[in-house]
Amino acid sequence: MDVRQLHYFVTLAEQGSISSAAVTLQMAQPSLSENLMRMEKKLGVQLVVRSGRGIILTEAGQLLARHGRAIVDATAQAIGEIQHAGKQTRGPVAIGLPPSLGILLSVPLAETIQTEFPDVKLRISEGMSGDITEWIEDERIDFGYAYEIRDNQNIIFEPVLLEKLFLATAPDNRPDCIDFTNPDAPVIHGADLQSLPLALPASTHGARKIVERFARAAGISLNIVAEIDSLPQLITMAARASAFTILPHAAVLEEEASGKIQLFEITDPTMTRTAYLLRKRSRAITRANQAVQTSVRLIMHEMIDRFQLDAVVLDAQPTKKVSP
Repeated sequence: MDVRQLHYFVTLAEQGSISSAAVTLQMAQPSLSENLMRMEKKLGVQLVVRSGRGIILTEAGQLLARHGRAIVDATAQAIGEIQHAGKQTRGPVAIGLPPSLGILLSVPLAETIQTEFPDVKLRISEGMSGDITEWIEDERIDFGYAYEIRDNQNIIFEPVLLEKLFLATAPDNRPDCIDFTNPDAPVIHGADLQSLPLALPASTHGARKIVERFARAAGISLNIVAEIDSLPQLITMAARASAFTILPHAAVLEEEASGKIQLFEITDPTMTRTAYLLRKRSRAITRANQAVQTSVRLIMHEMIDRFQLDAVVLDAQPTKKVSP
């Protein structure tokens, strides 16, 4: 028995006669009668009693009509919802961003979604890479972005952004070891970081691990005088000449533009980090999710162009090359 047969029988029960039901269903009376006989044979019970004035449902027929109506209605609702979900960009979307990406993306992303997808309800939460991974596993957010990833069969990750890291300092606290060989692009050599008092996040923080990996590979011993997990406070420490820190350009756009922070590229080694898109393997991808992910990539491209960031979106041709 399939849903179509149930639909025929429910219509017959509601119309009260084969002729009326056939007209409603736009089918021939013999075909409807044959369908009824097949159902009775399949179920092994009599469903209707025929009379000169139409049909009368037996007890079994009444039960089938009641349950059949519920099944037909539920099927129609399911089909409608599935078709709606496949065509409409709407619904809640919760994402996680690390603080430095939040500075770059949160406001323009919220404005873009509000304007272009008004039926999408976006929620942005900021957290460290480990927090974001945990939120995805617990399904507290739909997807997120993180710099530090670990092997996890439940999580799919995709690289989306490669960006350089810079030494950040107050302009009046510029270290003597800055190399001005190219006056238009002064740099600091990795080995010279050893002499500078650095404020960095704690050792469990993804950003700290990335910096330390580059330092170990170059045989550099960092002089870390303060551990602060708050990005705004790290920036404040550097702006007040209390310490130096290591950050991407995107994290200090306003401070650099206002002259509170000056950035110097780190060479030998050049420090870079990769941001990844993370989502749970078993979680459905809605059209709303896809719209937000696409918007994130477009905004990354726009921000790189607008602020001339040393970064590249990894899903397309780079808008500005990052040296290896």
